[in-house]
Amino acid sequence: PTLSWGLPRNLMSGVRGVNTGYPVVQCSLSSLVMENRTLCMPGSVDSIPAKGNSEDHVSNSTWCARKAATVVANTQYIIGVEMLLAAQALTMTEDLLPGFVLGKGTQAAYQEIRRQIPACLEGDRWFHNDIVVAQSFVVSGSVRNAVIKQIGEFA
Repeated sequence: PTLSWGLPRNLMSGVRGVNTGYPVVQCSLSSLVMENRTLCMPGSVDSIPAKGNSEDHVSNSTWCARKAATVVANTQYIIGVEMLLAAQALTMTEDLLPGFVLGKGTQAAYQEIRRQIPACLEGDRWFHNDIVVAQSFVVSGSVRNAVIKQIGEFA
């Protein structure tokens, strides 16, 4: 609650004590952020001598390319889920903030997210499918495109 700005703990809806909200989802995001930090360590620090010590080191370029691809995929997941959580928070505050109008771009993003993922207001549910769709927002650019349609290209 310290950092919730008045929102329920873990963006939880339904019966407190029975429903948990999104804490497990948040844990997976934290884990991926830590994984990305580790993957961003330069591959050159792990170099070893090669060819009977006749070459100084191996560049690890293929390993670095695979690490970079993993970081990109993890980041797409993280950003997609952050959009999902932001939409949940906006949905939960709609009745609390009557007259509060979102900006055109934010409204377009929110509507695109809600078009594909319904709000979770009736208690807990399995979030895997929501997360797959949320990640697809980043990969496909669908939310970005909805925003561009409303406000034009980003500078």
